[in-house]
Amino acid sequence: MKKALCFVLTISLLVLCNSNAEVRSAEEIINALKPKSLTRGLRGLRVEDVQKPNIDLTIDFEFNSARLSSNSLEQLRQLGAALNSEDILPYRIMVTGHTDAVGSDSYNMNLSSRRARAVVRHLSSQLGVNASRLSSVGMGKRALKLPDDPGNGANRRVEITQIGN
Repeated sequence: MKKALCFVLTISLLVLCNSNAEVRSAEEIINALKPKSLTRGLRGLRVEDVQKPNIDLTIDFEFNSARLSSNSLEQLRQLGAALNSEDILPYRIMVTGHTDAVGSDSYNMNLSSRRARAVVRHLSSQLGVNASRLSSVGMGKRALKLPDDPGNGANRRVEITQIGN
């Protein structure tokens, strides 16, 4: 009985901690995804930033699942508003799923792909983002945000990248 209660309390704490993740506003997302202005180089040459505009978002999923958690609905609503804004509307978007380093490579690749696809499905079916603008890919644990802490929950994220017209 005590072990079951401890387990329930631990799971409840994990859910509470995840639900307090900062929700990025549509404006923040738009600013992160807008194309960066060209910079002037030597002798009038123009150089673009090589890295595509992107933003990491915390999107919670049910444990060991690609089912979106209700905790993530507000963040997804903000993302949908940003992607449907005039500033971002002309661009295609890549949704990249990431996991922590717990579990096998193949399992994490599959899970991160399913989670990225779940975000794309939600954006298109629930928030009106044109599905033809959206792509998804899973990275598994290949690109940890915190490589020195591979099990950290911050590694479990969705990256949104503006990939051009």
